[in-house]
Amino acid sequence: MFAPISVLLAGLFLAPVLPNGIQLAEISPQGDSVEIVAGYASGGLKGFPSITAARSLELAAYAAGGDLKFFTELERTGLRITVPKWAVPMFTDELAGLFKEIPAAPSDEPAQKNDFRSKVEAEIRDALVGSASQPAEFATDRAFVLFPGPAPDALRNSLAAIPSRPSKTKSDVAVNRLQAERTLRFKSDLESGGVVFATPTPAVYYKEWYSILLLDRVIRRVLPLRVLSELQLTTHPYYYRLEIPVPTGQFPEPVEETLLQELQRLQLSRTEPRVLDQAKSDARTYLDSKEAMEWFASAGIPERRTEGIEWIQAMTADDVRVAARDLLLANRVLATWSPKVRQTAVNVEDLRTSDQGAKPSPANSQRILQEGAALPTPAFPQHSDPTANVSSPEKLASGVSVVASNINGVFVSGGPLTKYNKESDTDTIKAFQNYRPDRILVLSPPQSVDSERRLWGTFRGNGGGNTAVAKGNVSAGDLPALVILKTLVDRKVIEAGWWNDVEVKISASEGSMLAISADADKRARIVEWIKRLGMEKPGDAEMAWAREVAIHRFGLMQADLQALTWERDAQGTLQNLETVSAGHVSDVARIYF
Repeated sequence: MFAPISVLLAGLFLAPVLPNGIQLAEISPQGDSVEIVAGYASGGLKGFPSITAARSLELAAYAAGGDLKFFTELERTGLRITVPKWAVPMFTDELAGLFKEIPAAPSDEPAQKNDFRSKVEAEIRDALVGSASQPAEFATDRAFVLFPGPAPDALRNSLAAIPSRPSKTKSDVAVNRLQAERTLRFKSDLESGGVVFATPTPAVYYKEWYSILLLDRVIRRVLPLRVLSELQLTTHPYYYRLEIPVPTGQFPEPVEETLLQELQRLQLSRTEPRVLDQAKSDARTYLDSKEAMEWFASAGIPERRTEGIEWIQAMTADDVRVAARDLLLANRVLATWSPKVRQTAVNVEDLRTSDQGAKPSPANSQRILQEGAALPTPAFPQHSDPTANVSSPEKLASGVSVVASNINGVFVSGGPLTKYNKESDTDTIKAFQNYRPDRILVLSPPQSVDSERRLWGTFRGNGGGNTAVAKGNVSAGDLPALVILKTLVDRKVIEAGWWNDVEVKISASEGSMLAISADADKRARIVEWIKRLGMEKPGDAEMAWAREVAIHRFGLMQADLQALTWERDAQGTLQNLETVSAGHVSDVARIYF
């Protein structure tokens, strides 16, 4: 019965905790792409992204053609690196650096959320688990690394060499909480109302947590209400919540009554065997998910997940009834608020100021932006890059063009590039009937080009539709140099610590240009960097690195580059990125910026 568990757990090898408390779990890589996850089993570590080693890891992930994303959860703060398998050795040295540095709290830390929903959640949390939260600390016995194993000895040794920083023992705090059910009524200005039912839950060490998980999956299947539920994976007591939206024009009281009646019914009647089996399957799917397996591994308790699955498989309809009863008898909280009452309003606009441009706030205009220290250039391990065979588009008798690419998509000249996860069908064609055929480029993986050719070969479209007006000003011949320029700018963004706040992209939907998404100050600094490249050519080593990185990341931009090239030159081809010169990059920076 439990064969799938052993198959999944075969990818997780339990390693002893290092002497300083760091968890190092080895996971089997899947496919050509692998993930490395590292951080602390502690929530609220706002300074974590500012660690110097984190920026070096960001640059290495970017250079390998991968990605690095930070995450913050109730009991975890960390980062997830996704890269090709060949690039794993690039991260063994820098990973230990994540745990050597204890960053200061950000000086420009944003104000705490003060919106209505945050206030409601704070009231519920304080009523059920108290206002005292687990301390947010950079303790080594809370640190974890999930590595696509086996982990190199160098990584294990460098992690073990970090001095121990034990967690602070949290003194027991007496929290005065009313040991009875409470009903909280709120007044809001939200368009929709809500009813929240919340009740305390134990940590994942206990069978009761898994009973609530199974009950939740039953609730999702049988309640005749639109249910939004949440059960957190935690190693400390927390709470389970159900929320029912209340549409505009209705009141929360009837919804509240219906919810309680349905929960009462669950404790008085036996769940049908079919529903119970489906709920068990749902709960099992969740616990077998990559996210859940990763969480248990990072907490150093993968055996609890296995035990929990066995508990759920053995649960009966009577166990579900008991869980529903305990849910209703617990010191629960009911929180409700009504939808905002619609009122007719008249907006008055002062026409005297309508022609004045928006002025930047003094605080923003006076902000001093640090450029960021240069990071060491990541060295690439031995690997082979796939050959980028970019073919030229073919124009069909219908007027539509088709080209082999690495995605399924349809580009409308002067409009968007729409990407699909499947081949075109009649519904796809219907979505583009209003366009002239000669404005359409169909992109398809090589193995699907023939079927796309047959499907679009009879496309009629709107022959009298509008002609294309291309967006952007970069010529087709300059697009490869623009890719190298983007790569050089991205490195500066990472070194400045702005990777999560700024996006520099080449997008067919945006047009033939470098689209910069950033606040006014950061955008101005990025344009300044580009202008500097227009006045001073990048050096040979810098260009060699940028070409290599651009090749690694070419697959992420291939479809957009093909669409933009075709839009400006139907017979145009993409220049090999290895042949782009420093002078060409400098010219593009000077001409277009």
